[in-house]
Amino acid sequence: MTSSGQTRWTELTGLPAELLALARRCLEADGGLPLAGEPGFLGRRWAGEDVSAFGLPADDGGGLLAAGAVRLTPSGPAFTGLVDPDARGLGLGADLLDYGLALASGDDGPPGAHTAGAHAVGAHAVGAHAAGVSLAGADTAGAPTAGAQSAGSGDGAGGVVTVESETLTDGAVALFASRGLRQVFAEDVMRIDLSGPMPAAAWPDGATVESWSGPAARRFHSTYQASFRDRPGFPAEPADDWIAENEDDDDFLPGCSLLVALPDVGDAGFITIARDWVVQVGVVPAARRRGLAAALITESLSRLRAVGGTQAWLTVNVNNPDAAALYRRLGFTDRGRRARFQP
Repeated sequence: MTSSGQTRWTELTGLPAELLALARRCLEADGGLPLAGEPGFLGRRWAGEDVSAFGLPADDGGGLLAAGAVRLTPSGPAFTGLVDPDARGLGLGADLLDYGLALASGDDGPPGAHTAGAHAVGAHAVGAHAAGVSLAGADTAGAPTAGAQSAGSGDGAGGVVTVESETLTDGAVALFASRGLRQVFAEDVMRIDLSGPMPAAAWPDGATVESWSGPAARRFHSTYQASFRDRPGFPAEPADDWIAENEDDDDFLPGCSLLVALPDVGDAGFITIARDWVVQVGVVPAARRRGLAAALITESLSRLRAVGGTQAWLTVNVNNPDAAALYRRLGFTDRGRRARFQP
């Protein structure tokens, strides 16, 4: 910062090591998705021809104190930012947000001086869902959500500006509110340690369980659709796309991904698993409140541990509290909250 209290942002190109280090410091301090510190995840949000990234180097050359990026998406511009945990409370977060919003609204001039505000972001924002990670549902049929970007028209790059936060804090909420931003999407990040004892799955009488296979893949998709179609914003992905999304993921574990059927319902619930991740869980309306979600998760986690898994992560929408409560009862612990905000 200059002596006048202004921040001088510098352009960032590519994915510099200083940015990776900043993201990992924020992840260690704030929690959140472990992918948020990985080059592949960061590269999709901080590098590319449709991205304008900027940062504030420390005076002693010890890396970046803060950084932000605006990228164009099909729905409009999205802004994401990071503030070093040791540099919060100095106004950098407010200045970072103000400058990012200005860029997203069409002020594409070179990075320059902008007066720092009175609040720090207090949270880092590294982007939307990583590939292969979807919102997990349960007996209340949580729906997979790809984010919270609006398709409406607006200023700047042809859509409403979306501000992305990977770990939401009270300070971030206050800052966003002070800039006229409202929360349009939020989900909790949860993790379970698989090193402890695992209970046996308790299946309802007559339940039959099979793992993912080529012949069963379309039944998995039909159960996915039946489980989630009553959730707001359900995307209703075509079968071929949804199946390919799972099978083309190098981390997908078909032997841990299960489909359960009941005598009076037929295909009644499913779970898809990737390495270290509960990707999706769903139960059709006619089969809810019978413990299927708990049994599916328990059995899948047992199989995951049997193939060497030591942990599992998932995300659950904050408007699905029953599913979140189930995960906590099964041993998942909260590791942060992701959110999206718009004007």
